[in-house]
Amino acid sequence: MPKQYTITPLSELSLRSDFMFGQVMRSEEICKLFLEALLGIKIQRIEFIDHQKDLGDSYEYHGIRLDVYLKDDKGTVFNVEIQADREDALPKRVRFYQSAIDRGELPKGADYTSLSESYIIFVCTFDYFHIGKAVGERVSFLKGTDVPYEDGSHVFFLNSRYTEGNASKPILEFLDLIRTNDMDKPYETPLGQKTRERIQEVRSDKALEVSYMTYAQKMMDERRLGYAEGREEGREEGREEGIEEGLSRAVAALKGILDPAVIAEQFKMSLEQVMDILAQK
Repeated sequence: MPKQYTITPLSELSLRSDFMFGQVMRSEEICKLFLEALLGIKIQRIEFIDHQKDLGDSYEYHGIRLDVYLKDDKGTVFNVEIQADREDALPKRVRFYQSAIDRGELPKGADYTSLSESYIIFVCTFDYFHIGKAVGERVSFLKGTDVPYEDGSHVFFLNSRYTEGNASKPILEFLDLIRTNDMDKPYETPLGQKTRERIQEVRSDKALEVSYMTYAQKMMDERRLGYAEGREEGREEGREEGIEEGLSRAVAALKGILDPAVIAEQFKMSLEQVMDILAQK
């Protein structure tokens, strides 16, 4: 029976959804509040980048889509992603994202020293590293020393299921909103309040609903296609395994009755294949 997929109505969409997260974080005010609270920096201005234009096929070829991609007034690049489904290769995903961003940031002929400072931030609905912390930051040192290895790239993993709140109150409220989807809680920080307000705006935006349904239908079609292709591959593998097993049993049954060369000719197999099967039985 085909697997059934359903589309969550826009009016019920939570911040953990790719679509809602993108709509919320493309608010310049919210994005600035988020980055300033997380990184402890002051941002005067941010610019959202058309990632399809800037990054070309360096990530599209592998089906990677950046949720929120932006620069600040100093040219620092930020990529903020929501990770709602457990991913078993996040560090390698970061590595690929970084290479795609660097490729887009460095024009042909430009010197690598002109690469921008960059931040990749994964907001996860699970504790990927099982450390309990709300925020984990990647740091690098030369082995056996306390000498930092600095290449201008920074990586943060946020965990909405934290047990240790090692972050500022705005970030903790943001993570709580992702985890609980509680729209009635009296959030105390501007980030928490503005995020909740933006979610409510998106949910009630009738014009945006058309875009959302188109997006959701496309995502559902892709999942359905992937599921169907997976089932077909499984059936094909099963057929191949069944044929191989059938041949093995048939050859074994003829052991001692026919000459191996005759068996090979009968089943269109090499003599070496027949001898291998006979040796196993």
